[in-house]
Amino acid sequence: MPSADMVTLISFLAVLLIFFSIDVRSRDSADSKPWHARLFEWSSRVGGIATALALALGWVDLFLPDETSPIHVVFVAVPGSVAVLCAIVLGLEMLTTASAS
Repeated sequence: MPSADMVTLISFLAVLLIFFSIDVRSRDSADSKPWHARLFEWSSRVGGIATALALALGWVDLFLPDETSPIHVVFVAVPGSVAVLCAIVLGLEMLTTASAS
């Protein structure tokens, strides 16, 4: 992946990581939650971990030479895609809680 595209991806992942960190910190950890509240809580946690992994791998790949880089684009794209899917799930949570209010 060209460096300019990797910088754009890293910027996107950094914003996504901020989103997940705010979301995780705003949740309470009560034991008696409905299943959907636990789903959204774990989506936030998994998304944050996947984003941090993709961001770290992308950052390292940015500074390695393109010809001999041991980090393939797939190693950044897979956890990045998991993070985006978790963000979509949390977006659905916002829609369902907004319509339920």
